[in-house]
Amino acid sequence: MRMDYDVPKPEIKVVHSKQANCPNVINQVLHGIEEEGLPYSVEESDENNPVELAFRGAELSHLGVGIGISNETVVLHFIKLKEDQPLFIIPTYSNEATLRAIGSNAARLVKRMPFKNLDNTELS
Repeated sequence: MRMDYDVPKPEIKVVHSKQANCPNVINQVLHGIEEEGLPYSVEESDENNPVELAFRGAELSHLGVGIGISNETVVLHFIKLKEDQPLFIIPTYSNEATLRAIGSNAARLVKRMPFKNLDNTELS
């Protein structure tokens, strides 16, 4: 007898607005997560508030870490924080290194490593 259980995967959830037309931003954030070696999944939402998207991602993530992306903003959230108080907020027009750094920081939050500064240097 084979039993299939729908076990949640330990992954960072990246949730972007359906209205977000910024594939390069999404890709750079995902590259940052990949560089740290953690799994992720991407979802699309009707919501357009990046803080709500990020918190929703944190709720859906078995790791408690979510990233929300709208046309203007990228937000990193952690489930143990208040919904209206995300960890990092950056504009989508940030350079590629900064976009990758916020993805890296999502993974580093899980791995309990020091964050990268959003100018891509280590924070102590």
